[in-house]
Amino acid sequence: KGIMEKLFQKIVAILEKNGNISNEDREVYLFALHTAMIYLINIVCSIVIGILMGMPLDCIIFLIAFILLRQEAGGYHAPGYKTCFLFSCIVLVLALLWVKLKVPFQTWITMGLMLLASGVIYVNAPLESENKVLGSEQKAKIKIQARQMLAVEMIAGILLLFVDVRAAYAVCSAIIWCGLGCVLWLLQNWMRGKHIN
Repeated sequence: KGIMEKLFQKIVAILEKNGNISNEDREVYLFALHTAMIYLINIVCSIVIGILMGMPLDCIIFLIAFILLRQEAGGYHAPGYKTCFLFSCIVLVLALLWVKLKVPFQTWITMGLMLLASGVIYVNAPLESENKVLGSEQKAKIKIQARQMLAVEMIAGILLLFVDVRAAYAVCSAIIWCGLGCVLWLLQNWMRGKHIN
């Protein structure tokens, strides 16, 4: 066991000893601590990437938009934490490079890709995973939430074009990468279906 795992075990043991949690809830609390630590590491590393690229504000805008939309829409899940972390870092760097670079017709390309990604998200969200199986009522509710978040981010991305183009590109990039995550999820599940048959 690693240092963090031992620390989590001690924290849960103290909570158990003090009567704050029952023995039956032990695994749930260990999982929650592990998940919280992964999120914290990912966010800190992402902000460090933003700082190293000289784009901390753009990074934060992208992360907020991406996380809010992704948690509602779902999408591709990499196999294992290390692969997921690597993919997340690559996506962040590519998104920030797009925000930073000056490309001919960049606004038109960004808006076109955002609209395409929005269509994919609108039609397919929410996407389930092994860790997030949804009942029909829950799926209907999350579909509405995903569409509302998508609409808010699309409007924000368009309005920001008149205020701060880089911020607009950051928000639009979040939608684009969420849309790509949906496409990858669809491909992954299609391939699994093809492989099973």
